[in-house]
Amino acid sequence: MKLMGLSGLTAGIVLLLAACGGYGDASPNESPASAAPSGQPVADTAANTSEGQQLFTAKGCAACHGANGEGTGIAPALSGHTGGQVRRQVRAPLGLMPVFPPSVVSNEELAQIADYVETLAGEHAHMSESNPGEMLAQHHWMVLFALEEDSGDEAVHHIDHIIGQVTGQHLSQMKEAKKLAEEGELHEAAHIVENMLAGVQVEDLTPSAMHASLARSSILIDDIEGAQHQLDHLMARLGDDPAAASQVAEIQGLLASGSLSDAAHELEELTGTAHEEEHEENGGHGH
Repeated sequence: MKLMGLSGLTAGIVLLLAACGGYGDASPNESPASAAPSGQPVADTAANTSEGQQLFTAKGCAACHGANGEGTGIAPALSGHTGGQVRRQVRAPLGLMPVFPPSVVSNEELAQIADYVETLAGEHAHMSESNPGEMLAQHHWMVLFALEEDSGDEAVHHIDHIIGQVTGQHLSQMKEAKKLAEEGELHEAAHIVENMLAGVQVEDLTPSAMHASLARSSILIDDIEGAQHQLDHLMARLGDDPAAASQVAEIQGLLASGSLSDAAHELEELTGTAHEEEHEENGGHGH
């Protein structure tokens, strides 16, 4: 049994961090040096010699994102992003960025890189609006990932961008989501954004596929509580599909027993995704 829609979801999101990083007006054919925007953020002085920055360079992050995370013609700037967002994108990227499994970047190294990215000064930068629909969908996804990380301020940042692009009921719903996020009611805000995303994303995206995607992403960064939360929502939506509900129950059991790699594989089967490289060596998640 498969939940259709996640393949369209993956194709529809160019890059998880692109909603905030952006390529600006630089051409993908430009070299990183020539394409890097001027005046972009640099790390605080104390962080310049940190292990996190050294790993940022040694593990290849700087090759695409710039020596100081300032962005280039082939990858976005990283200022303004949380450590949680960095971990999700490294372990479970959506779009063009390759997977970096624990065999390439260990959990400890990833934590240091994420801490370094959080020191980057500067405001959020954004991709050009050549495809407003795609950009709108990306902002919705960034809101959801921020809420998954309990980052209300980051969620509000992206909600403000959505509010500037939508009208009618969508506008009123996003204003309500912003109010809830500002009040700390992150769970309720997420429900509103999930419902709105289904209206702007690819045709075959379903709420079930959305919850499955969020659950899988949480597993890959060892956020078991977040994964179980999303699976609870998924189970509630599959009451009329006993076969799929049974598979979700099996995944919940695997998580409860600590079998994260097996749970991630089961979610891949359920959603029809295939990211086998995430599971090479070390059991795929360092477990």
